[in-house]
Amino acid sequence: MSTLENNFFKITVNEIGAISSFLVKENNCDLIEEKKLAANFRICLPLDDYQCNYIDGTAQNNAQVEKKRNKITVSFKGLSSDEFTFPINLSYSISLINEQVIFRSKLKNDFDSPVSEFWFPRIGGWKKFGSQRNAKLAVPGYLDCNHDVSLFKNFPGRRDLGAEAAEWLTGYPGMVMPWWEIYDEQSDTGLYMGYHDTTFRSSFWHTYLCPNTSGRSDDKWLTDEEAGEEAVGLIFSHVRFPYIKSGETFDSGDFIIRAHKGDWHQGSLFYRKWFTKKFPFDKSKSWLRKKSAWFSSVIYQPEDKIIADYKTYDNWCKDAEKFGVSCHELTGWDKGGLERDYPEYVPEEKLGGKTGFKNLLKNINDRGSKVLAFVNYNILDTATELFKKELHKYAHQDSFGNTPNWMCWGESTLTARSKLSVRRHILSSVIPEMENILFEHFENIARSGANGLQIDKLCVGSAVDFNPLNKLKPDTALCEGLINSVARMLEKCKKINPDFCFAAEAVQDRLIPYIDVFYRNVGYFTISPLKYVFPEWTACAHIGEPYDFNGVNTAVMTGAVICVEPGCYQESLGSPLFKNLAEYIKEVESLRAKLADIIFLGDYFDKLGAEISLFKNKSDIEKSNPKKQEVVSEVMIPGGGGNSSETISDNKLHYRVHGEKATGRKAIVVINPSSEAQTYNWKFLHKENAEAELHQPFADVEKITDGTSLNIKEYGLHIIIEKQGIL
Repeated sequence: MSTLENNFFKITVNEIGAISSFLVKENNCDLIEEKKLAANFRICLPLDDYQCNYIDGTAQNNAQVEKKRNKITVSFKGLSSDEFTFPINLSYSISLINEQVIFRSKLKNDFDSPVSEFWFPRIGGWKKFGSQRNAKLAVPGYLDCNHDVSLFKNFPGRRDLGAEAAEWLTGYPGMVMPWWEIYDEQSDTGLYMGYHDTTFRSSFWHTYLCPNTSGRSDDKWLTDEEAGEEAVGLIFSHVRFPYIKSGETFDSGDFIIRAHKGDWHQGSLFYRKWFTKKFPFDKSKSWLRKKSAWFSSVIYQPEDKIIADYKTYDNWCKDAEKFGVSCHELTGWDKGGLERDYPEYVPEEKLGGKTGFKNLLKNINDRGSKVLAFVNYNILDTATELFKKELHKYAHQDSFGNTPNWMCWGESTLTARSKLSVRRHILSSVIPEMENILFEHFENIARSGANGLQIDKLCVGSAVDFNPLNKLKPDTALCEGLINSVARMLEKCKKINPDFCFAAEAVQDRLIPYIDVFYRNVGYFTISPLKYVFPEWTACAHIGEPYDFNGVNTAVMTGAVICVEPGCYQESLGSPLFKNLAEYIKEVESLRAKLADIIFLGDYFDKLGAEISLFKNKSDIEKSNPKKQEVVSEVMIPGGGGNSSETISDNKLHYRVHGEKATGRKAIVVINPSSEAQTYNWKFLHKENAEAELHQPFADVEKITDGTSLNIKEYGLHIIIEKQGIL
């Protein structure tokens, strides 16, 4: 046995190299409560006639365990499965550095078959985190941070075909950042579990609940008595897919477990510190990051339906500009229209051709507005002759040589919308031949006068790729390879126009240095946790219906871009149907322009640093606020206020906290998504009796102090800004 200990942890590694005790001192919890499930690593080495050839680390009898100072190193020369002993060498280390446990490994393969899976670290025997089983897991998702995952009671997975126990996992990419965070509220202790590797590769955060789930709805865990002789507990693994061949070595990078006070908000800032050191970025000079509203249209649909030619679209842009929207996303401008003929990104002749396209861009630029041309990146339309003759060679492949083609989006016919018969798209590999095609088209777009690109579907652009033309490893080819390709493309476009910018439908945090606005990371009342970790970043809230005031207010609350798409991208904001929404956006954008440094370009604290409390009944309202203020709007907002029944029925107030970088002033943005006015109290937590200003659409600024209740109208928006900062 070898033991590491400091003020934060006490970790014991046994003679076979497995962690047999992992004590977190902050909440006095040993993670390895079920010693029978202690684990170290696992390797999948597929053989021609035995694809599921797994090498179990705890079954090895040749571990060399050595301790020096704050590090334990475990090494193996030759690894055995049930079938054979293989010429594969592994060494890994576990280090204690202050509040961090750092796992590193190096895997050398000298066997003919490639190593497909590497499970490390593998930590088994978890039953809880803290004194009880109430700890919750936070997972950084596409639209929000799901911080209510109950691993230790209501396990979210099940035992499925082929699984050895109940199984639940999340992947990166997929998660927007490569970490999990487990939080024990009783002791206010967080456990950060993050992958810190400068090489962007596919990986999974994997859990087995042994031996299975119970089948009960209130407690998915079996008791020790119910399991009989079977061990009960979780095995956690971080799984990578190195595919190293004979003579190759895989260096895993760092997997870090860190104990700290607080929940994922505190833990994730540790990741920010590492990320910004390794991948620094600055959005302060980006015109795109400063635009808080876009107008967007699809002017040519894939079944040959023209919604607007270039000239008509120009008039629609003028309509949007009347309401304060001066950034325009142009979709369906290219050959064949939206979702067709990719990657031939050239102006569609039916809409006005190259000359009409350039004239459109010049007209918009001459008015001081900006244009984002809609494109894709590694997406191919399989229905084109070009694909059948040439581009099929560049398709991304799985290990069997197949290419999934699940992507399809029809529009103009029911047959297409129902996906009965529709063009199918696939991912391409990122290789020089494909890059050259894209670079030529995108550079021509920049030369034509576009101010940037909105690159769609980058959120699905990462995958494990086995195309033989791709010289990178399968797990990095469309991860690290894709990031580097986008970086090269941006550099080329900036040589033509130094102010050229990228937006993208993205999920990968590694794109943040190159993408100024993500496209789809806002839901109703939520935004991706990227906003908290990287407040320099933001995303779009999509507004398409004529009374979607909740969507507009959500954008303000989360610091997101209002992307207005009248009639699902098919109408002008100047249409009579959108009159009330257009006037509301104009007022909100005027308000946001004045307060941009604090609620759009400033810091973002999620719900930290302030609180609001809702009054329960009318008598409470009258007692606390006898001089209830009525807010009269110049815009009549009828019932509705949202685009889902869930939104309409939600009568809770929602809020987020923002901060001004220069002064430290904080702001609370409150929205009321319901059809009834509500009254609430508010409070900044960093000071007592704070003086503040209340800003709201179509009303004068009011001076207020905390402790004073406020009335917020139906589908209303309040921005409370403290009078003085805290710096």
